[in-house]
Amino acid sequence: MSIKSVLLAIIAGDGDKPRGAIDYAISLAADHGAHLSVIVGAIKVPVVVYSGVAEVQAIVTDENDTRTHNADDLCESVRNLARTAGVAASVEVVTDAIDPLFGRIGKRARLHDIAVCGRPRPSDVWATELAETLLLSSGRPAILAPDDFDRTRSSNAIVVAWDGSAVAARAIGGAMPFIDRAGQVEIVSVLGDRHADDIVAGADLAPMLAHHGVKVTVTNLPYSRNVGKTIVEHAQNVRAGMIVMGAYAHSRLKQMVLGGTTTTMLQYSSVPILMAH
Repeated sequence: MSIKSVLLAIIAGDGDKPRGAIDYAISLAADHGAHLSVIVGAIKVPVVVYSGVAEVQAIVTDENDTRTHNADDLCESVRNLARTAGVAASVEVVTDAIDPLFGRIGKRARLHDIAVCGRPRPSDVWATELAETLLLSSGRPAILAPDDFDRTRSSNAIVVAWDGSAVAARAIGGAMPFIDRAGQVEIVSVLGDRHADDIVAGADLAPMLAHHGVKVTVTNLPYSRNVGKTIVEHAQNVRAGMIVMGAYAHSRLKQMVLGGTTTTMLQYSSVPILMAH
């Protein structure tokens, strides 16, 4: 299995650009000899035509022009970074209203081996929407890259968050290009995780991963009410280079109301996460 096409998705906004995602996507494409596609979304404010509000229309038009200009600048910055790294990249600005824009990004991600975006940040209002679009609408694995990840201080070990669910198995399938290259894979389960629908012990999963020629260990962590935080802290402690896990194994509405492992991981992980749904 190999990665030959990578999509980097960015929403141009008021916050700082997702430098972690940009650097990660370029490095990923360089490491795998893959083509990098970059799509920068500029959310268009709709112009509502009413009599006597020409000033409002002018303000909206000016705002849309500014957003498109910012997206163009971001595209040029990413294009230059990719060129410096020797990565072949195609860069595109997409301007549309909120729902059509995210729909177009989700469809575009389906045409690539893997997608990369920034881990949601409080300063970027659309970052969570972008991550969820890639996870729930693309049918492809997605990597969420935090800004504070330092590859030079991490190992090439991968932590697999395993609860026996179908989405966790799907994430492992999407992570195989990374697992095949990893020096070590650690299967991590949180004991007493009451959200697991179909428990399959990590020890039962280990032989499948070992067949890929990597060293596999199995770790059972003590029960915690916050499974996501427990997994994140463990991955940080072992200096993992990646966390692999399934996304939204349960109702998206339930995650919104009650929180959940996926929500926690989206908010707090300082380690890149490969997720699949």
